[in-house]
Amino acid sequence: MKFYFFTILLFTNSLYSQSFFEKQIQLRNDKPISVYTGLNSISYYYSMQFLGASYAFDSKNEIGANFIFSKYSSDDKKTYLPSPNYLFIFNENFSFNQNSIKVFYNYYFFNSPFFLNATLGSLPEVSQTYSAFIIPTFSNNFSEFNINVTRKSTAYFSPGLGLKLILDNGVFFTIAGGPMFIYDNQIKSNSYSYLVSNSDYQNIAANLIINPLIDSKKKELFGFSRKNTEAYIDFSAGISF
Repeated sequence: MKFYFFTILLFTNSLYSQSFFEKQIQLRNDKPISVYTGLNSISYYYSMQFLGASYAFDSKNEIGANFIFSKYSSDDKKTYLPSPNYLFIFNENFSFNQNSIKVFYNYYFFNSPFFLNATLGSLPEVSQTYSAFIIPTFSNNFSEFNINVTRKSTAYFSPGLGLKLILDNGVFFTIAGGPMFIYDNQIKSNSYSYLVSNSDYQNIAANLIINPLIDSKKKELFGFSRKNTEAYIDFSAGISF
């Protein structure tokens, strides 16, 4: 008895799934044009809004493009370390210097709302700066240490997977993601240090506090910027007609 019950349940689910898939095929054919907005996230450090549009030639093939509002500059992150004669200030800044775009092709497989995705896109120039200051308590002079790492704007290719669910009224929701293979990761860096005096205290402070921090940040910034592979995920919602 239990065997027949589970058989009927699986058959019912199969019919429902088939009907649902057929409905998605019909909606893709009847409403081929889509406009939408969403959130583009790359690895752990990047999450930006985008606008996009796509066109489905039939129930299996769709092309589109997204304009990503990736131009952004973070607020300076300051850390203060007071001492009897000096104030140490550490400052971090992170910025994306352009907006970006990507174009894509989706292939819906097994007559389902799931698709294989191929994307060509651009990545904005990324700039990271870390600086440190030694300010004497009773003087206007200060010493400065600074490092800047810039990754030039570049392109990438991404194969991926996605899911697009369309309601009867044309409203739809999409999720897509995959690895990103960066074409040319050009890195530029520069750094400088400036001491207003050669006092023993400042030299000790520079050698024991500032320089190790600068070195560790340099490794951190280069480690981030030199990645040739990232991963992305997009969430979007829009209307098809």
